[in-house]
Amino acid sequence: MPQQWQALQQQWPWAMAFACVVEQGSFTAAAAQLGISKAALSKQIRQLEHALGSQLLYRTTRRLHLTEAGQLYLAHCRDWQARLQAAQLELAEQRQEIAGHLRLTVPTSFGGVFMAQALLAFQARYPQVTVALDLSATPHDLEAEGFDLAIRANLPPPERLVSRPLAIMHDWLVAAPAALASWPPVRQPSDLAQLPCLVNMHFGNAGHWPLSRAGQLEAVAVSAKLQANDYNLLRNLALAGAGVARLPTYLVAKEVAAGQLQRLLPDYALPGQPLYLVYPQRLPQPAKVRALVEFLLAWFAAPEQAALLQ
Repeated sequence: MPQQWQALQQQWPWAMAFACVVEQGSFTAAAAQLGISKAALSKQIRQLEHALGSQLLYRTTRRLHLTEAGQLYLAHCRDWQARLQAAQLELAEQRQEIAGHLRLTVPTSFGGVFMAQALLAFQARYPQVTVALDLSATPHDLEAEGFDLAIRANLPPPERLVSRPLAIMHDWLVAAPAALASWPPVRQPSDLAQLPCLVNMHFGNAGHWPLSRAGQLEAVAVSAKLQANDYNLLRNLALAGAGVARLPTYLVAKEVAAGQLQRLLPDYALPGQPLYLVYPQRLPQPAKVRALVEFLLAWFAAPEQAALLQ
């Protein structure tokens, strides 16, 4: 291992010299940039090629041409340079106060329940950061529209974005007690087919409710008496006795505890919806974005928030 480190230490300045030659387009310009003679620079490139056992450049009187090995090695050199610059910037940011403006987008009902407290707690910790929050059920193009971060549910993000698991969101089946008293009893999933149900048409196959118990899956096609694309509206309809609604725990836990809504089939589980933090991949990632990501991951893992998502 010491010998390998010695070899890498020796090759590092040669590698950076090689990258400079390619960037400047000639040995003369690169030598001037590096502050060394053209002869010394040529010697470094020869030493690098000898150490690697591969020719990196074709030299002609007019132009330099990269060999296939040179193209591959250059990509690594540029990656090393980018990583060094990122490390320097991150260390510099650590010495500075986290500040700036953040734009984030969050699903409407989720943001209405959670984000007020989350953002107030974040700004209490980082008072020099300002935040603009967009609540929307429609996913935005984060890069094109200038968003720093999004919370998304059940949506595979594009490969160019970073995705971090945030939580699992669970649904309950609920209805108003007065309405339930006038309907046939619900003892098993198939009984739901006989009742008026409230369906969220934002989701594909929204009228198909798969419930499981003890590893056994029972799916029912419900009768969608009313459809809407907003959780809050569906909750209000359920409170008014319009039907059985499938709603996130965080939206109905208080109403169930207060007796305004009653949970149906509590022994059965509906599939959980994964929640993700999604943000553009930048090198380096701005300190304000890193601070918000780490804050939200910790905040939603706290017992108070985790209980509302179960």
